[in-house]
Amino acid sequence: MGTSTSSSGPRSGVSLSPSWLEELTIVTPNVGSEEPGEQDSEQSSSQMEEDEVAPPRRYADAKRELGKFVRTGNISSLSRGIGHYSRTGMGGSRKLTARMRASANAGASLVSFLQGVRDGSASQIASWLQNLLASNPSSEEVADAIVQELAGPGGSIDEESMRDSMSLAISELLMVQPDVELLNMSDADTWTLLQLFLSHEVCNRLAFDIGQFFESARLDPGLAVQRELEMRAYVKNEVGGQLATLRLANPNPTRPQLEALVSEALRMTFEAYEGTL
Repeated sequence: MGTSTSSSGPRSGVSLSPSWLEELTIVTPNVGSEEPGEQDSEQSSSQMEEDEVAPPRRYADAKRELGKFVRTGNISSLSRGIGHYSRTGMGGSRKLTARMRASANAGASLVSFLQGVRDGSASQIASWLQNLLASNPSSEEVADAIVQELAGPGGSIDEESMRDSMSLAISELLMVQPDVELLNMSDADTWTLLQLFLSHEVCNRLAFDIGQFFESARLDPGLAVQRELEMRAYVKNEVGGQLATLRLANPNPTRPQLEALVSEALRMTFEAYEGTL
């Protein structure tokens, strides 16, 4: 569960927005009427945050509160831990959202791609679908093919996390809705999948930046798993609430609008946690 690479997280004195983020490989399906490469200018400008150096002991407060949650299961400690992580560790919800722009791109691509598969709205997707169906794939093989198509083969932590989050999200959706057809998903199901993907991305981001706090707490392995499940469920509910609010205002976003919406959902999520401080 979570990212496969253990880390103690980035140090202080480094940039909050490393330049290598621009090199991450995420497929943007050409679905619908937008021209390839079209971007929402407001979204792009909102993500161009001024570079800033991380402060000393940037995660100290977050680690303290998350440690309390791991030991006691106190949800308020979890909220404060994420709030401190966002505000102090990452420079605030806007900078953290900009740091996760590849996650927003991947989430929007996941929804657009699956809706395009269902609707047959792009020739490139139709060709992919035809080749996939020729092998009479199982649900697991379909899931693997979707992740392989959308998440690039790069080996960075962010790319590993996105592949992991997509796989976990699809597996979780199939677990709670075993009759769902991955190649013919309703809009409601694609938004549920987006909620699951983003929640896993948030939790993976925490684990990478702050370190393996479940393992370091020296918990019984069973209790450590329970705490991680509790954290992921709590984050999932918060992300889902923000997505639902934004979707009410724009139920059928274009591809660029969808990426902006996903970024805003992430920003609102971290802002809500900061509000508990």
